[in-house]
Amino acid sequence: MMSFRSLLSVGLLLAVSVTNVFAGISKKQLASVPPTYREWLTRDVVYIITNDERDAFLRLTTDAERDKFIERFWEVRNPSPGSPTNSYKDEIYRRIAYADQWYGEVGLEGWRTDRGHVYITLGAPQQVGRYYGFANVRPMEIWFYSNDHPALPPFFYVMFYRRENGGEFRLYSPFVDGAQKLVTGGGFDNDPVSSWNLIDHDAGREVSRTVLTLLPDEPIDIQNPTPSLASDMLLDNIRNLANHPMNLEMLKQRREMLESVSHRVILGPEYLDVLTVPLVGTAGETNLHYVLRLKRADDFSLAEEKEGRYYYSAVVNVRVLTPEDKLIFTQERKLTKYVDAKEFAVIRNRVFGYEGLLPLPPGKYKVEFQVSDDIKKVTFRAQRDVTMPSRPTDGLRVTDIVPFTEATSGEPAYLPFTAAGVRFTPAMDHLTLLPGRDLQLVYQLWAPANEATSGDSNLQVEYAYGRMGMHDIQTVKEEVSRNQFDANGTLISGKKIPTDSLPAGDYRMAVTVTDPTTHTRAVGGFQFRIADNQASIPSWDVVDPDALEDVQKGKRDFQRALCYIFQKDEQQAAVYLQSAYSKNRDEATRDKLVDILYSRSAFDRVADLYKQGGISPQTDEKTILDIAESLNRLGQVSKSIQVLETALPSHQSSALYHGLARYYQASGDAQKAAQMEEKAKTVVAAQPTS
Repeated sequence: MMSFRSLLSVGLLLAVSVTNVFAGISKKQLASVPPTYREWLTRDVVYIITNDERDAFLRLTTDAERDKFIERFWEVRNPSPGSPTNSYKDEIYRRIAYADQWYGEVGLEGWRTDRGHVYITLGAPQQVGRYYGFANVRPMEIWFYSNDHPALPPFFYVMFYRRENGGEFRLYSPFVDGAQKLVTGGGFDNDPVSSWNLIDHDAGREVSRTVLTLLPDEPIDIQNPTPSLASDMLLDNIRNLANHPMNLEMLKQRREMLESVSHRVILGPEYLDVLTVPLVGTAGETNLHYVLRLKRADDFSLAEEKEGRYYYSAVVNVRVLTPEDKLIFTQERKLTKYVDAKEFAVIRNRVFGYEGLLPLPPGKYKVEFQVSDDIKKVTFRAQRDVTMPSRPTDGLRVTDIVPFTEATSGEPAYLPFTAAGVRFTPAMDHLTLLPGRDLQLVYQLWAPANEATSGDSNLQVEYAYGRMGMHDIQTVKEEVSRNQFDANGTLISGKKIPTDSLPAGDYRMAVTVTDPTTHTRAVGGFQFRIADNQASIPSWDVVDPDALEDVQKGKRDFQRALCYIFQKDEQQAAVYLQSAYSKNRDEATRDKLVDILYSRSAFDRVADLYKQGGISPQTDEKTILDIAESLNRLGQVSKSIQVLETALPSHQSSALYHGLARYYQASGDAQKAAQMEEKAKTVVAAQPTS
């Protein structure tokens, strides 16, 4: 059996490839599978089942085993494990039905066609362009995808064309097919440049650009139209997405999570308190500071290992997503520590808490929080919709008001809930105090950096608090000097309010900051409670143990860059990726940085990154191709050849050989170019079965 890449390279139909997916399996193996299960394997899940899963299914001998396998197969892919419905499974069968209805050809079911394959694998495209009726250009369809699968680019096109009148629409490859396969007549069949010019004239620049590359951000040379090698990598990943390493890793993680969930009690947000506060850091960047606290002291356990020696073991997992549920990044912390008897006596009756920080630029996010107690086998979950505000261009802004229980000075700025060298231990919303216990609060004030210290008068601050529904409001007024603003236009301020004379009840605190010069105001507030007999349970918080390492190794910069990538702000993404790479020359960071710089035609910067890091076995194949082409665009074709030759021992890829053929041809070595093309065919033929 040949792989999907092999089928493409020899110009066979994708529809034929579907019938050959199982060519490496004996007829006896398939015959031993009852018809219903055979149809499930060879039709229902043909595009989404992995090779290992397929082989495991074929080894089963009873229907009971097959039923259990199928149940597990769908549950691993269920977006909500344990729920009575499985939206992923329902969606796959909907896609199959849709493909059969709209993409079928005479004698060929829709799910078997190229369009059916892509539709079932990726779902409905965001946009579809249909280009029919041109005199000398074959009928074409161009599908646009906005994607969140980590194995595929965030945005790309898939193109189909009809080679024969009445024939099916076939998947188009810019490199293997080329523009010449898309035109009819005119004597252009073997002239890719003239063919491309014809398409550009008749169908327009948007179509002609897609003929060269399926990646909208990839730079192209209109003067010398050359098809993209990276597009074939994309097509290969789509064809065999089920077996892509990233997809296999995702399935592995979901199996582990499912196994973990099956041995755990899952508790919802009514058991977990979450407080999130946006603050500006020392470099002027916005961060989301958060604290997670259980609501009862006995919800978290400490185990006794030896007499007088205890330990806790927990995992905090935070997922940052777009409002549309696309995962941006995950932050995970393993928390384990021994405590002695004295410390145990202090914390045993307190609630467990964790304080962390997320490097989020301005924008809207969905954040999922999860705290897992490994000793008690209980997981607590909560979710928040978060808006990170932008820095003001005029006027003032007060952040959320944070009540706190303790404050320590001289703390490093990278820790959560730290500003101006002071770290605050936050209290949760609806703080309950006993009379006589001071109410302490802190907030950050934002102003335009160039205006923060301007003006002759100090800022006026008013603290107004009183019981809700009562007319007993008290006010405290003070001034804040403008000189307290830092170079970023931020300052930390706070207040201690005595509560001796406050009667029991629910209170509302409002903080108003006024600039007498501009007469602008900023207001913030929160609620608290004065109780006669029972205050909020004190907490014992674990502060992010990896905060320093994240800063030193550029992880926060990398995560901030991922946010900017999803916001389509490539300029800022490149800034933070460059910062992350300067701290830690990680291949994943360089891969994303090269991708952005190449899409912006910053070929000199791509070349510089190559000088810094070279090529290693871990370098992504697309990064290798982008580096080689950047050098070629800089007139250094010999270095392009060197890059690909260096990569070949660890990256046996037909795309690299095709690239070498192109660059050898450009350098005038036609014989070597022909050798590389032959090696590309050899690699394709030698690839393992799909």
